[in-house]
Amino acid sequence: MDISSYLAPESCTTELAGRKKDEVIRSLAELIALSPAVGDVNPEDIYRGLMDREAMGSTGFGRGIAIPHCKVEGMRDFALALGISTRGVDFDAMDGRSVHVFCAIVGPPEQPEMHLRLLAAASRVLGTGKSRYEILSSSTAYALREAFLYHSAPATALDSCKDRTFNRLMIVVVQEEEIYNDIIELFLEMGLPGAITHEGSLMGQILSSAPVFAGFMDVLGSSQPEPRTIMALVPADTLDDMISSIEQITGDLDNHRGACIIVLSPDIVRGSLETL
Repeated sequence: MDISSYLAPESCTTELAGRKKDEVIRSLAELIALSPAVGDVNPEDIYRGLMDREAMGSTGFGRGIAIPHCKVEGMRDFALALGISTRGVDFDAMDGRSVHVFCAIVGPPEQPEMHLRLLAAASRVLGTGKSRYEILSSSTAYALREAFLYHSAPATALDSCKDRTFNRLMIVVVQEEEIYNDIIELFLEMGLPGAITHEGSLMGQILSSAPVFAGFMDVLGSSQPEPRTIMALVPADTLDDMISSIEQITGDLDNHRGACIIVLSPDIVRGSLETL
């Protein structure tokens, strides 16, 4: 997936019009309508689709970002629009803050998997402070698009893995929920088939229920993290890029507690955990 093919230059602006939610949605619909992927779809249909989705719950995810999205009959392909509101807009965001960065996603109803992957990609790009700063600092529509695409590149570069041999088992264990969610979005964006997750418990939590070990809990620690494990089969020649992308989320794993990556070489792999 090359996300640049879905984000037309003419669908980006650093001067997004509108001071109210419906006005901004209309401006985003008009930007989407400039994409060749729209075909004969009317901008009003895009506007209504985005508004209907907002009626289900705000797509303002906090930290000053919103990702309005919907499915519209007749779309040839997916189209993105990227806009900056310097004043900020009350968008009923989860954290109550005004929204300044908007990324709209509209596509055909018959491609739900791609819809999810684009949502994950946009969420991951806009979820880091560095990328938001560079995006908000963009002085032109061209610079805005380039900043967005630059931060999406590390993940989208691995998308061709469906046609490659899966011969390494990657196991990622994390304790922090926010990091876990970001890595899940990364795996989704990469289109890795058969990635599975598991929630577990640390040894200290298990021992705390045994009276004989109760006196050692001060040594083991009193926090109650919930470690989560993500497992997926990945191509061996993408491992370095995969680890690099994960470390963009976690930080340098050699100096980060609470997260680790384990890579194994399975002797036999038969079958698939791709969605039925």
